[in-house]
Amino acid sequence: MFKLKKLLFVFIAFIFVFSMTTSVFASQNIVVNTDTNTTTTTTPNSAGGNTTLELVENNICTITVGDYGRFEKRLTEFNEEEKSATLTLTFTNTKTVEETYRDVEIFLVIDNSTSMLNQYNGITRKQAVINSANSLVEKLFESNPNTEIGVVGFSTSDQEGTINDAELRLGLSNSQEEVQNAITNLADYQDGPRTNIQAGLTVAQNNFSTEEDKDRYIVLLTDGVPNTTITGITQTYSGEVATQTKNTIEEIEDSGIQIIAAMINLDGERVEPTTSQTYRALAEEVFGTVEAPTTSTYFYVPDSEIEDTIVNDIFDSLVVRVDNTLRNIVIKDYFPQEIIDNFDFEYVASPNVGNVSQTIDTSDNSITWNIELLSEGETASLSYKLTLKEDYNREIIDQILPTNERVDITADNNENSFSETSDVSPTVVVRYEEPQQQTNIVDNTVAKTPIPQAGSGSTGLFIAIGSIIAVVVIARIIYIRKYSDK
Repeated sequence: MFKLKKLLFVFIAFIFVFSMTTSVFASQNIVVNTDTNTTTTTTPNSAGGNTTLELVENNICTITVGDYGRFEKRLTEFNEEEKSATLTLTFTNTKTVEETYRDVEIFLVIDNSTSMLNQYNGITRKQAVINSANSLVEKLFESNPNTEIGVVGFSTSDQEGTINDAELRLGLSNSQEEVQNAITNLADYQDGPRTNIQAGLTVAQNNFSTEEDKDRYIVLLTDGVPNTTITGITQTYSGEVATQTKNTIEEIEDSGIQIIAAMINLDGERVEPTTSQTYRALAEEVFGTVEAPTTSTYFYVPDSEIEDTIVNDIFDSLVVRVDNTLRNIVIKDYFPQEIIDNFDFEYVASPNVGNVSQTIDTSDNSITWNIELLSEGETASLSYKLTLKEDYNREIIDQILPTNERVDITADNNENSFSETSDVSPTVVVRYEEPQQQTNIVDNTVAKTPIPQAGSGSTGLFIAIGSIIAVVVIARIIYIRKYSDK
């Protein structure tokens, strides 16, 4: 009986091991390729494919806004790993600071009479004017190198009462060195005893160019009132001298040349003996008052304020600033519907100038960037990122997608309004790769027929027969033991 039980146990173990072995073979579908000696194994329920984002064309969108501005939209980062594209928008006012000042012609008409040799704080009035005029010239050329400046000196000459009481020391020049040398050399100029302002103004007027579209100025620097004219009237401070000088000023102003007069040390206390009038009152007969000047601009200047008035106040009067700022700039950036539906949008750099809509306006698929004012040389910028969604629509696969539909720009300056547009943008494409089958190279021993599979053919029959025999044997043993004990 013991031997029978042992035989039965070995037989059942054999059946179990054989069944497990055939189950392993059945878990994979193995096909042997007899032509290429390769084995391809496909596992059921394998993982999905691989999605990638590719850059197709790195187009740069540029828009020129008149002669004043330039817009640019470009791809600044493309991240394949996170499937994202970062775009940066910039808008620049292309005008430079130098271009904000109009070209001007200026004549410095400087009093060279003996009264200019009076001293204040250890320096003559003439030298203070010369030093200040040179500083003014330096600032003018710094603000606009195209400035042209000439120099006229005046007092009286040995031909007093004629145009020769004034001398052209330098015609119009755009050389700072030439102009400053001409001013400095006035210190050595022979001084006359009286003041023929009419001669100085007339010489300057006659030496301006005839070019159009230029502003023209005469800067008159004097410490006296006129007491002679170019018509021979001399040594009088009022009457005909004042009338003729004032008429010349008005004629020059009417011709388009502006006169800036700086009357130095003409206070309201000193009295001119022959007229019993103050020097201030005599000057006002010709030049008017500060509030109602005959000239374009009129300064009464104490000796203590010579430098500040000439270097700063007169400079501010001479510099003609052209308004090249851009205003009311509106930049609308439109997105295709495929981008809206399949990409996440986020700002990565807020605008440094102006403000932008916080999210995409889905009514027209756009963002709007407003810039109230953009000065010369200033650049405004912002950046945003488009990232492919995990649940993107598979219909966009292999389609070339523009990252933007178009950009519209409107802007104003002091003279014009602008409206420009462009549909140029970088383009991308979504690619999808199906899961790859696992292919293994096998040795040169090639089966001529497929390997038998578990659960089919003779192998299945063998298992079935073995199972029946085992059941029968077990039943027989149980029966014998039951009745042999009786």
